[in-house]
Amino acid sequence: MASNTSSKEMLEKILSADFEGLSGKVSFEEGKLLHNPIFQVVNVVDNKEKELDQKKGIYNELDFWMPEYGFLESLDAKKGKMENISDFISKNSQELVGSVLWPGNLKNRTPRGWAMPSITKPLRVAVPGGTQFDKFVTVVELNRLSNEDYDGFCIQIFKKVLKRLDYDLPYQFSALDVIAYDELIEAVYNKTYDAVVGDMTILADRLNYVEFTQPYTESGLSMVVPIKSGESAWMFVKPFAWEMWVATLAILVYTMFIVWFLEHPTNPEFSGSLKKQIGTTLWFTFSSLFFAHKERVHSNITRVVVGMWFFVVFILTASYTASLSSLLTVKQLEPDIDIEWLKRTDQKVGCGDSFMRRYLETVLDFKPENIIDVPDEHHYLERFREGNITAAFLEVPYEKVFLNKHCKDYTTTTQRFGGLAFAFQKGSPIARDFSKAILQLSEDGNITSLEKQWLTPSNECLPNSITTNETESLSLKSFWGIYLLSGAISTICFLLSLARLQKNYRHHQQANGANHTTENKMLGLARYFYNDVTNTSQERASPTTTTTSSSNISFSANGMPNLDGSISSTWEFVSTSDATESLGTSPPAEIEITTLNNDNDDITQV
Repeated sequence: MASNTSSKEMLEKILSADFEGLSGKVSFEEGKLLHNPIFQVVNVVDNKEKELDQKKGIYNELDFWMPEYGFLESLDAKKGKMENISDFISKNSQELVGSVLWPGNLKNRTPRGWAMPSITKPLRVAVPGGTQFDKFVTVVELNRLSNEDYDGFCIQIFKKVLKRLDYDLPYQFSALDVIAYDELIEAVYNKTYDAVVGDMTILADRLNYVEFTQPYTESGLSMVVPIKSGESAWMFVKPFAWEMWVATLAILVYTMFIVWFLEHPTNPEFSGSLKKQIGTTLWFTFSSLFFAHKERVHSNITRVVVGMWFFVVFILTASYTASLSSLLTVKQLEPDIDIEWLKRTDQKVGCGDSFMRRYLETVLDFKPENIIDVPDEHHYLERFREGNITAAFLEVPYEKVFLNKHCKDYTTTTQRFGGLAFAFQKGSPIARDFSKAILQLSEDGNITSLEKQWLTPSNECLPNSITTNETESLSLKSFWGIYLLSGAISTICFLLSLARLQKNYRHHQQANGANHTTENKMLGLARYFYNDVTNTSQERASPTTTTTSSSNISFSANGMPNLDGSISSTWEFVSTSDATESLGTSPPAEIEITTLNNDNDDITQV
């Protein structure tokens, strides 16, 4: 066509076209194609990759497409002159029915339409070659060229996230040895690498240089200190607080006095010399702590006091045993060392990251000379054993791994940070997609499963095998009620006994015709209680008896006793009144009868 042909003439030429082409007959009517074309969708693949397995070489024929009906599974409708074409329309005419193989061998996943990295130019991922705790990133030293040589908690999270993306993302790990994490951030910022995969903490200043994904685990500052052993030579006094011991001793002495006062008038075991009375009373009260007393009480009112005291002893011994058992079996799991004490006493502390050192210096105000760098977890144990550090500052994920192995010897407190995440170049859309995939992994439990796989504590450090609270000494606040009840009952019994004693003393005064002043009455009452009542109890315990001494009585030949004057017999002379009293109180007189047999000189005693 000549160059000077006008556009109008060109349009007329096109509309007047009428020929058979590759896509069918081409002719126009009223400016439109007279026959709607039918297109076939072909999936072109690259079978140079070994993982591809296509039956038809480098392409795969899929559905057909028509402007009026969308995608069709076959062209049988065309042979039927379009009479029943609706029967051949796909169930969803807006989507392909055939299986599409997208770049990267993605199947059953529709890509977003873009993928910055490619097979020839994969995503360059920087990985810290030497981490403090190899549970997070593990790199095979001999060969670092293959992605399969990298493992660990962070690597597994990264691989699971890739499976959740809507597009293929070729990547290549690169391990960087002896490099600070801030330098890894800088390597991404200056586009030396596209991303960092590892135990990277989200910090506010790092957000100015890279794009972080959604955190996949929590992070924070943990102070780890050795657990101090609570063993002591005075461990046995720790179950009770000091006021409990004072109150227990006071109620014991008071009960001891009440028991002596009630039993002294009637019980001979609580009488005698002052030294004997004190010893008996002390032994009775203390042995009752173990329910090992042997003395019997005579007064019913004393039994009330002693019964209440036994109840107090039962409560105290049970509580003491339980508290002492806890102290001996449960270690102190909350540290008694705080940050202020460390700074005030210039104690040495350990850390293993440049960020952590900077945080200790700028935020917590530690002196630089008191901060010791620790390269890995094994060196923390050495530093603690050698006494080079008093405490270690770790991030929460590191602290979990450390305590999972050494929970019996160390404890910790925590301050929260932003968490662990992956870092991408600023403005990278991949970071957003990674965040979405991480949220999906969190919701369906995949991250929890990985935590159990990589961060599982040892059997001795399981939550059920340790506790988090220190056993405290029992205080008077929990027992003052039972002490008050015991003291009240003892006091009431004492007052009742005192009233009865005063009544008896008044009758004694009336019988003797004595009349004393108030002061003399008090002294007289005390003297009556200690002397007269004591003498009465002793008289009741040792009444006057009549004793007949041994008498030698010989028997005659007929077996009758010979009571002539030649046989000696001794009888004590007693008055009539004494004899009458003795009959009621004394045991039967013992008579010893001796029979002498002249024939064989045998002696028989009866």
